[in-house]
Amino acid sequence: MNLQDKKLWIFDVDNTLIIDVEHPTPFEDAMMLWNALMKKGYELAVLTNVGRLSSRQVNNALSQAGFNISPERVFTASAAAAAYIQNRSPGARCFVIGEGGAQEDFVTRGLDVSNNPPIDFVAVGADRGMTFEELNFAVKMVKAGASLICISGSRDYLGVYLGNEDTFIGERSIVVAIEHATGVEAIVIGKPLPEILIETVKALGHEVSDAVMIGDNPQSDIAGGNAAGMTTVLITRNPDDIVSFEAGELDTTPDLTVDALDELISKI
Repeated sequence: MNLQDKKLWIFDVDNTLIIDVEHPTPFEDAMMLWNALMKKGYELAVLTNVGRLSSRQVNNALSQAGFNISPERVFTASAAAAAYIQNRSPGARCFVIGEGGAQEDFVTRGLDVSNNPPIDFVAVGADRGMTFEELNFAVKMVKAGASLICISGSRDYLGVYLGNEDTFIGERSIVVAIEHATGVEAIVIGKPLPEILIETVKALGHEVSDAVMIGDNPQSDIAGGNAAGMTTVLITRNPDDIVSFEAGELDTTPDLTVDALDELISKI
């Protein structure tokens, strides 16, 4: 494995570049590698499983942390879910559960975000302000025939909401309730689904063999990158901050493991 031959470097966000999108404090080792890659002319991008925020909002968090990247190179699970729906049903009517950011990505993709029937797709992201009425409406629409989309797949995550720092249930936990009530299995859009990584690489004009995926999570970043055919690098961060995902039978073994991202500078 020769990292010097790679052209595109894709980074996870939470617990990789910054603490998380609600604590946009950069990791010093990540900033050192990021700047070194930019100086050498490599192309950089971001792919995050955060689905409750839009690409623009994630880009704002990264900019606040000091990472120089254009919004067009920031890919989120909500944007991937919107693209998935638009590619299959252009202009579809979508009921979106999320904290505001997901809806933005759906509208940007030309989808019709609505709170009234008929609904073609019910898309669920993490939403700490979700009401019973929203959850019940989602169940009714799925029972009526709407497809069910899970934006990313975290069971829970750390965050700050209304000034309270805590662990909150994620989109997968919300979707399980809808699945149980309807008997319909959701389509999960996000890492480790390899198609998400492949489409990101293609959107940036590269082949997967030319790309590196760097992240902290073996079950999402590494499993997805391996399945897509990318070179994978695992950064060992605080294990308590790693969000739980289901990788199934995918290979979660990275090509390279580092304790600090600046260890890669000598290899580029």
